[in-house]
Amino acid sequence: MTSELTIRNYHPGDLLALVALVNEADDYDKLERATTLEQMEHELSWPNYHAETDCFLAWEGDRLIGYADLFLRKPEVGTESTFYTWGVVHPNWRRRGLGRRLLETLYDRAIERLVEMERGPIYFHGSSREVEKSRQALFEGFGMKPVRYHVNLARPVNNGLPPVEVPKGFRLRTFEPERDLEEVWQVDNLAFRDHWGFAGFPLAEFQHWTSQPHFRPDLWLLAEEEATGEVVGISLNKIDPDWIAQTGRQEGYVNTLAVLREHRQRGLGTALLAQSLRVLRQEGMEAAHLHADAENLTGAMRLYERLGFRVRKTMIAYRKVMREQKEQ
Repeated sequence: MTSELTIRNYHPGDLLALVALVNEADDYDKLERATTLEQMEHELSWPNYHAETDCFLAWEGDRLIGYADLFLRKPEVGTESTFYTWGVVHPNWRRRGLGRRLLETLYDRAIERLVEMERGPIYFHGSSREVEKSRQALFEGFGMKPVRYHVNLARPVNNGLPPVEVPKGFRLRTFEPERDLEEVWQVDNLAFRDHWGFAGFPLAEFQHWTSQPHFRPDLWLLAEEEATGEVVGISLNKIDPDWIAQTGRQEGYVNTLAVLREHRQRGLGTALLAQSLRVLRQEGMEAAHLHADAENLTGAMRLYERLGFRVRKTMIAYRKVMREQKEQ
């Protein structure tokens, strides 16, 4: 690296440069994130995220050439805490050691924050697409190990949709923000409590999520028990015009599909997903996609494949243990 290289924390005046860097790198890597100023502002204002201390920008002179940040997920359920990390280096400045320097900077910051967790194991986490061999080499050279695989699946919605068969005693309806927000947040947390790596998240984050660009409550579907009015399943869908413009694909996104443990194996997940495909088709989508844990033990992968979804991309989760289980 040159002597002009500096790494410092983010401040609001960096927003335009940061968005430009992310989009240039994503275009080169074909990550298909379509980051806008509005979206980046929303991400940087996420509750419990601290850009001024946990986001680092690498400059060569007045040119932003890389960035990296971390987000600490403390457990709402369970005991493990995780520092989730992400970062990019501009394609023209790669293979010069900058990725390693940024990763070391994040790790040093994570060490400073260890005092915030009094108990439980703590992990340093990163992710890579299966095709990103250089990113995988970076993680592995830093002592991080591949621990989990996640997949992106997609299917067309213009024909051959499965029937919507709602189990007796239940009904499907559209999300109503003022009425349903807290209950849907609770279902989201409870349904994923037995999933790998899930630590829960506070209501403030869920509220912030619903203020994201292009959020549409009419695309969120709920499964409700008729006798009690209890929400027992959710399918939280999204149509992102910026992403569609960037990729050229008319695809909707099934962001979250979940059913409470005590109501599984009744067909509610199938009904919610089948109805979601119809809702997305009615909105002019040609396909739907979603992400899933390839090793999910609830049978989600079998459900997706049975309804016509096929794997399109694979992502690898990497971890480094920062602290083992701490005795009380």
